Amino acid sequence: MNFATLTVTARQLGDVLDLSPRRIRQLAEEGVFRRDGRDQYHLRDCVLAYIATSENDDSDELRREKIALIRAQRRRIELENATKEGTAGEIAYQDAVVAVVCSWWYLHIRPVATWLYDDLRLRNVADGKVIAGQVQEWLISLRHEGEELLLAAADKARRSGIIISNDNDLAALLSRSTGEDEAAAEPAPSRRNRKGKSK
Repeated sequence: MNFATLTVTARQLGDVLDLSPRRIRQLAEEGVFRRDGRDQYHLRDCVLAYIATSENDDSDELRREKIALIRAQRRRIELENATKEGTAGEIAYQDAVVAVVCSWWYLHIRPVATWLYDDLRLRNVADGKVIAGQVQEWLISLRHEGEELLLAAADKARRSGIIISNDNDLAALLSRSTGEDEAAAEPAPSRRNRKGKSK
């Protein structure tokens, strides 16, 4: 049997290539397979033509997928760059606001140490200056701790895509970052009976 000259029917060729007879005839009409008479195909030529066509189809599909992937990557990079440009200004602004708020709080609470010192001096407390100095150090420490908490909350918000637009957003983020439950902040509503007394 000489495979170079062997001819087969559409059904037999379909069995070899795992295609239906109808698909074999379609490929013949498209010029992929060459007929040799009615429903006769050269087996060797058809197999080689089908392999060549499959490789071309695969390479075209692979090329299309690569182009789509490159476009998607380019778009992602463009979006990341736009986000970085937009957030650079927001980060600087939020950090400046945090610094101003913490400084404002410290300047308004700082006189407490002076008032304490004056009160302890009037009461003739021996270590009044030391005690007032310790309180002032606590206030300075609280100011820095508060600034760190606010900066951490702002950073967490940025990473989560949250925009801090009001005090409630900031308070919610601070309570989550310190491990407090938001539900615990609100008292549970009391139940009342028909006479208006609490149960």
